[in-house]
Amino acid sequence: MDRKPRKKRIKYSEGQWFAVPLKDGGYALGVIVRGSYKTKGGLGYFFGPRYESVPDEQETWTKQPSDAVLIAWFSDLGITRGKWPLIPSTCPFRREEWPIPTFKRLDALKPEKGWLVEYSQDTDGVPIPVRERYCNAMELLDIPDDGDYGYEAVEIVLTKRLAEG
Repeated sequence: MDRKPRKKRIKYSEGQWFAVPLKDGGYALGVIVRGSYKTKGGLGYFFGPRYESVPDEQETWTKQPSDAVLIAWFSDLGITRGKWPLIPSTCPFRREEWPIPTFKRLDALKPEKGWLVEYSQDTDGVPIPVRERYCNAMELLDIPDDGDYGYEAVEIVLTKRLAEG
């Protein structure tokens, strides 16, 4: 009986940069700041502008957390299936420079309310909240949405945000 050759597992860790293909062409840039191939994803910071081709290492040196157009917990299927090309970088990664922000979750029954959701800065990439506070939705305006994004959801959100400018 012939066995199929095993696919080589793509390994990555915190500080790994990658390109995210956009639905209408081009690429965005991402970096995983919590998690690894062992956690099957983690927290990513994602950046524009739209690149016509896969960005090179030089682009990884210019990005700061405050430049992110999306900060999200995400599945790594885009990476492990080879759809999100890894970008080698010699840019040193310092975890403390890439914090886990406070996230928001709106109340589906009372849209004027929601939760501030905090995660431990020491997480290994598995998002387990350490604190939640119910509050007025006005407090949540400029806070990223909480939740786990599939890799295609990341592509869709980035495509939309970069098209909006």
